[in-house]
Amino acid sequence: MITARIKTFPACSGRILSKLLLLAAGFQATSAGASGQSADNTPAAEIVIRVVTVSKPVNIDGRLDDEAWSEADTWRGRFFQQEPLDREPSTQETELRVLQDERNIYIGAVCYETDPSKIMATVKRRDGSFLSDDALEFLLDTFQDKRNMYAFGTNPFGMKIDAIISDEGNHINKGWDCVWQCKVTVGDSGWVVEMAIPFKSIKYKPGTEIDWGINITREIKHSKEVTYLAPIPRSLGHNGKFKASLFVTLSGIRPPEPSLNLEIQPHVIVGRTRLDELGSTTNELDAGVDVRYHLTSQFALDLTYKTDFAQAESDDEIVNVSRFNINRREKREFFNQSAGIFNFGSGMSAGGTLVGRRRNRDAYKLFESRTIGIVDEQKVPMFGGIKLAGKAGDYSLGLMNLQTEAAGLEDNVQVPSTNYMALKIKRNLLTNSYVGLMALNRQSAAENFNRALGGEAFVALSPEFSLNGTLARTFTPADSAQGGWGGDLGMVLNKDWLEISARYSHLDSLFNPAMGFVRRENIRGYDTGLALTKWINNRHLKKASFFYQMDYKTDHHSTMLFREAKYNIYLTTASDDMFYYSIHPLYEFLPEDDEILDVPISAGTYDGVHQMVMFKSYMGRKISGSVSYRWGDRLSGTSGTLTVRSNFQLGENLHMDLDYKNDNLDLPTGSVCANTVATRLTYSFSTELFAKYYLQYNSADERISSNLLIDYIFKPRCHLYLVYNEGRDSSNDLVGVYRDRMFLVKLTYLWNT
Repeated sequence: MITARIKTFPACSGRILSKLLLLAAGFQATSAGASGQSADNTPAAEIVIRVVTVSKPVNIDGRLDDEAWSEADTWRGRFFQQEPLDREPSTQETELRVLQDERNIYIGAVCYETDPSKIMATVKRRDGSFLSDDALEFLLDTFQDKRNMYAFGTNPFGMKIDAIISDEGNHINKGWDCVWQCKVTVGDSGWVVEMAIPFKSIKYKPGTEIDWGINITREIKHSKEVTYLAPIPRSLGHNGKFKASLFVTLSGIRPPEPSLNLEIQPHVIVGRTRLDELGSTTNELDAGVDVRYHLTSQFALDLTYKTDFAQAESDDEIVNVSRFNINRREKREFFNQSAGIFNFGSGMSAGGTLVGRRRNRDAYKLFESRTIGIVDEQKVPMFGGIKLAGKAGDYSLGLMNLQTEAAGLEDNVQVPSTNYMALKIKRNLLTNSYVGLMALNRQSAAENFNRALGGEAFVALSPEFSLNGTLARTFTPADSAQGGWGGDLGMVLNKDWLEISARYSHLDSLFNPAMGFVRRENIRGYDTGLALTKWINNRHLKKASFFYQMDYKTDHHSTMLFREAKYNIYLTTASDDMFYYSIHPLYEFLPEDDEILDVPISAGTYDGVHQMVMFKSYMGRKISGSVSYRWGDRLSGTSGTLTVRSNFQLGENLHMDLDYKNDNLDLPTGSVCANTVATRLTYSFSTELFAKYYLQYNSADERISSNLLIDYIFKPRCHLYLVYNEGRDSSNDLVGVYRDRMFLVKLTYLWNT
């Protein structure tokens, strides 16, 4: 039980450019300040956490008072800061113990705090964001391949968050839900964490006695410290914690003997939908099942029948005022299991406070699972499918085959029954490099197919410097002899105060990955970035950064289509508030007429300048948020975008988000004024029961949508959902008239051996 001691929260251009360049020139390397020693003077590289096998029972209650814990080896010391002082010892101590029996790995930790009244906790809901909270996160490299890991995190309320991280943070699968236990208590000396992670819930390398890699993150909000058991250089940024080559050793693990490891998860949905525009009502009764059989500790076979579409939670309303495609996040559990194996492309990988964290804006994805069973954001019923995924030595293998049913969609669109196949093979090289191959096929008839074949490579020459690239080809009946080509090649360097990135992308006119995603077709893209960061850490400023980026695109006749130079400056205060200013000279060429939200745009050449200012407050406050405004030239007119995001912690259990965005585009041929407003209220009764109400208004579609969700987790991965959705037509007034209403009850249950 969390006591009241927890603090839930206390109740232009030329002159500007020249100054920015002078500021950049004045940056210099800062002292690492890293002793590489823990509090007991043990070098970080030599830290070993020994796992002790016990036969006595361990009761997960967040107290560490079971007799079994007295047998554990105890490590106590100060983690290494990443922020604010690079690799200096933390101001607070942490104690660790690790046990195991034939079923579970047990982790016990004491987060000592000299002033427990300053411990911060706001979130109870599973998989919520604890950016505002004190937090403890365990990263386990169970294959000791120094590139892939599991993450298990909690806060002083005992909420649970878990994820699978692939390729040092290139792919982070937060949709994965693991069966594990976690309890937390708070006392006079700090907060205590007790976890139990079943061997059956994770994959790991074989052996009678094995070692894993481990790192632990502890965030202390009142002192704004981000700390690690194994020191992570500040230059690597937040994702640097996924550099498994820097982990310490968790030794002496004795995995249990292989046994039947079978999971069966049926789901049942009962609902009623009213389409007011058509005056029709339909009743829904749907059921399906997912089955997972762990062939070994490394490989799993998944089967699905009538795949669960995760209907409980609504997607965010998005107004797309660009001329290019947008991409949404996958939420379906069948696809989230082992998703990292099917990831194609190396992105920017781990590291970097600006360049690396920014990541490539996905010029293309060869494989995107949301293309399966979803057409134009509408559900297409899935008959079922099979998936085999896992690791064997230095190889990773993923094979997936699914079949959708024929369906009729809106506007009398008919979708035929379609088969989807994906095959991915990856080979680890050296310390943390790899090469991979992927093959895809979408086919509804003998002469109606789309196929793709691609290769990828990631080469880490050091923890700070990496090269990565992809090359892919697509085939359709119309161009099966020639096919379309796509690919990219990039590099990232993160070294102390300096960050550099460069990427070349090539997508030709015939490149069409139907099982993937292309943001902009038929281009050659050149993207470079340079960031300089000066850590100041005085009474007023924490750091200052200058970031230059050039985005340059041509067609395949070397005709320039787009050029944008971005000059950005970031100032982070000692209180972790951030101020941002940027100026962007822009050139754009449209080879043919186009449109944005029905506003015609004439072919031609357009150039101009736009600017942006932003203020973002520190998240560790009762009220926090950000406000930004972007304005300037756009095509043959002007544009302006105002974005406001706010977060309110209304007591221990109630949280509210309120967001507003206004997009204005004023052209000679017409204007666009689009507003989106969204508010989300979340009430957490406990870590297993919460209610959420989500209300959204989208003026471009003249739509008001709302979603009420109650989620009760009565056992791990067993959910009872109550859901009410409604959509209103707001073309005449803000209250609107009903377009559609839906109520459903959804039950998922996990049975495992």
